[in-house]
Amino acid sequence: MSALHSYQHIPTVLEGNKIRLCALQESHFGDLIALGQDKRIWTHYPFDLSVADRHLRHLCEIMDQVKTGICHAFTVFHAHHHYPVGMTRLFLLNREHRQCETGSWLAPAYWENGMNMEAKYLLLDYCFEALQLLRVQFRTDTRNIPSRRSLEKLGAQFEGIIRKERVLENGTVRDAALYSIIDSDWPVVKARLLQKTKIRETSDLMLQIPEHNGSVSYVYP
Repeated sequence: MSALHSYQHIPTVLEGNKIRLCALQESHFGDLIALGQDKRIWTHYPFDLSVADRHLRHLCEIMDQVKTGICHAFTVFHAHHHYPVGMTRLFLLNREHRQCETGSWLAPAYWENGMNMEAKYLLLDYCFEALQLLRVQFRTDTRNIPSRRSLEKLGAQFEGIIRKERVLENGTVRDAALYSIIDSDWPVVKARLLQKTKIRETSDLMLQIPEHNGSVSYVYP
């Protein structure tokens, strides 16, 4: 399958040990909005989605982006209890230059249990192995020290500070730290993540495209 073709088909499930990434569906909105009412999630976000109506509009905008092919979005489900714990997505997908940006959030109860690292592995493996991207980048508020440490542990390369990157809702202007992983970094990053997460290598998975809707699923052979 070509990288261009795979841009048009979002996997229905990316399976890990602790989590499952399931393609975002409208049926997930209610649970995600309920989780998102915890204001701690949005402390370093450009905007506060703790208000239900606003979060709903944001999710609808993401679904519109998914339909145009510039975004792939996934709900993060607890693998054993089968309830949502957060969300992750690829956005600014660029076919010509084979790159994207990624962002995610988890409910605070799941910040320190390895789920974020596992989600990053599943998403990056999809980016570099299935979509054959050359570059995945991450932006975060310079003051978001936990996020920056997490990216550095992941193996992302710090590229610098984007000064006055955006105006926040409260009128303050933030600087953003820019990190990236490129295709030549991926083998080392992948080995590190496989060791940390003990997850089964997703290159062992089988790619299926059901004929009835054209969506893509990764399933174990």
